[in-house]
Amino acid sequence: MNLSEKSRTVSFLLTVFLGPLGLLYSSVAAGLILIVAAILTAPTVIGPVICWVLSIAIGDHCAHKHNKSLEKFAGLVSRNKD
Repeated sequence: MNLSEKSRTVSFLLTVFLGPLGLLYSSVAAGLILIVAAILTAPTVIGPVICWVLSIAIGDHCAHKHNKSLEKFAGLVSRNKD
């Protein structure tokens, strides 16, 4: 388990500039899925654009969810110490 916070700003910038490749910072599984989807839909042009926009939204969501999980975990650990 990764116990360091993920920056939502870094996630946003990576996904805006790198698309699904930048999503690997926030979620490896989602990043790989969207990379494959973008490659498979490349002839349609609209497919990769949709994947790019989805990667921005999913990247922010995953970074936020990861940080919330860390806060919850830290609360459980501190409660068990008392």
